[in-house]
Amino acid sequence: MELTTVEYEKDGPIARVRLNRPEKLNAMNAEMHAELGEIWADVRDDRTIRAAILSGNGRCFSAGADLSGGAPEEYVYTGHFPDISQTQGLYKPIVAALHSHVVGYGMWIAMDADIRIATPDTSFWLPEPQWGIATIPAAWFPRIMPWAIASELLLLAGRVDAERAREVGLVNRIVSPDELAAEADSVAQRLCELSPRAVQGMKESMVRGAALDYAALDHVTNLVQTRVMNSEDRKMGGKVFAERGTADWPD
Repeated sequence: MELTTVEYEKDGPIARVRLNRPEKLNAMNAEMHAELGEIWADVRDDRTIRAAILSGNGRCFSAGADLSGGAPEEYVYTGHFPDISQTQGLYKPIVAALHSHVVGYGMWIAMDADIRIATPDTSFWLPEPQWGIATIPAAWFPRIMPWAIASELLLLAGRVDAERAREVGLVNRIVSPDELAAEADSVAQRLCELSPRAVQGMKESMVRGAALDYAALDHVTNLVQTRVMNSEDRKMGGKVFAERGTADWPD
C-alpha cells in the first residue's frame, strides 16, 4: 500500500492511522479519501488488528474538505464514501484523538469513531452553509447527537467547543495536549484486552441496529449473539472466569 496523505502503521494489535497533510491542515482531498478507504479495508481484513487510533499530524485534526479546486460545474451524488468506516463493514473499534479544529468532513470521520478523546482547544464546526454547501451527513448526525446540537452545527454553522462537546456526548473525555496520545493508547490497549469477537459483535449490533425497528433489531441481535456465544472466545472467557486467569484471545 503506497500512501502519501495518511500515515499507517501496525503496532501489535493496534492500527495507528494519522492524517498527514499538515501543510494543508489535513484538509481532505480525493487522494486522502481513497487512502483512508484502503486503510480501513486493511484494518477490517487483518485478523491480528483489534483496535485503531485515528489522529491528525500538525496544528489540527482536520480542517475539512479541500475546496481549493472550486465548485464542480455539475454535481452528482454517488453515496460512495470509502473513508467512512461503517460503509466498510469495519466493526473493530476506532479511537479518535482530536485536537484543535475538527471541521466539516473531518468532523464526519471523527464522529465515525467509537471513542473520542479531545484536548481543551478542540472545536467542532460545520461551515458548509456559508459556502452554499449542504453537509453530506446532515441526515446521519441526529442519530449520534441531540437534535438541537445537530441543528446548531448544521443549520447555524455554529461552533461547539470541547467542554460543550463533552456535555452533549460528542466526546468521551478531555485531556491535555501532552496526554492525548497516551490516553488514546490506554483506551486502545484496554479494547485489545477484551474479547475481540464480543467487542466487534457488539459494535456490529450497534451499527446495524441504529435505524432498525424492533423485529429487525432482534434479528441482528440473534445473528450476532449466536455467533459470539458459540465462539472460541466464549470458551476462553469461561475458563478465565473459573480460574481467575488472564485471557489469551485467539485472532
